[in-house]
Amino acid sequence: MRAEKTLPSINRSDLVRQRRSERSTARTSQSRQAASHPVRSQPVIVRSDAFAAARPMQANSRSRVKRQYFYALGASGAELRLPALPFIGAGGRFFSAIIVVFAALVIYALAFSPTFQISEVSIDGISRLTAGDIQAVLDVQGIQIVAFDPQAARSALEKAFPELGSVKVQVGLPAEVHIQVTELQPAVAWNGGDTVYWVDANGVILPPRGEPGQLLTIGSDGQPPLLPLEQSASVSTSAPTAESTGAVAVAAPVEVWGRQVDPQILKRMIDLQTMIPPDSKLVYNSLNGLGWEDPRGWDVYIGRDLTDFDLKLSMYTAIITHLEQQGIFPQDMISVEFINAPFYR
Repeated sequence: MRAEKTLPSINRSDLVRQRRSERSTARTSQSRQAASHPVRSQPVIVRSDAFAAARPMQANSRSRVKRQYFYALGASGAELRLPALPFIGAGGRFFSAIIVVFAALVIYALAFSPTFQISEVSIDGISRLTAGDIQAVLDVQGIQIVAFDPQAARSALEKAFPELGSVKVQVGLPAEVHIQVTELQPAVAWNGGDTVYWVDANGVILPPRGEPGQLLTIGSDGQPPLLPLEQSASVSTSAPTAESTGAVAVAAPVEVWGRQVDPQILKRMIDLQTMIPPDSKLVYNSLNGLGWEDPRGWDVYIGRDLTDFDLKLSMYTAIITHLEQQGIFPQDMISVEFINAPFYR
């Protein structure tokens, strides 16, 4: 009988040891391969609880969530946690604070910076006035542009210079002031003895200033006949002095500059200029009215209007002829204001 070959018996403990040995050998082999062929590092992985949907924050929470950064070391899956950084959320208060700071800097610059100080005023439209006259009234050199009041400047110029028909004041940054004016042009020189009044075509009384050119001259015993104050087109409560006007004549009373001459009287005087002899000069008397200066040395008055002017002129001619025949020459005046009662002096 042939003998049977028997296999060694393996119990459960030996089987477990064998499997563990095989796993250990495989891990060692993988580690050697990873050491000989290193894997390129992976990018930083950011894990932020601020964006985690599974852990929502309370609406009224004041806590600041910190971001956590993890750096992958290799294929092994190991990670290195970097220091946590706070997550800053820029809310409405943050932007409001920035706006407040910026506004404060702008206000400080406008109030104290030399860049915004007025150093020069540009003026257009002046002919008889000078830039010095305007700047002396404004007196704005060196003040900040934010402290300049255009309306107050306009009122001051209109008050100081009644010959200004219109005044526009414009302001620009950083420190620009531009003034555009329109001067009223004189048409009549009213010689009231010690005072000379310039009158424009609308009857506004202007202070003598500068070179007016050729003016119609009217000799008078006083100031022009004025409209009532409430009817005056423009009223000035400030009277320029003789030094400011540059005029030789004595300054008029305070209430005269800027007042308006009776336009009817002014029109009749201008019309009379075309009716009298070429060498005659216009005159006005507060008692005897309109008239002219005869080249022979006396004044002729026809009253306060031009009614029956031709008849009055004929009567004056007849009176002069009669007086010459008698050898009489008037030394002061002849009045034909009243046709039925002419007289001479």
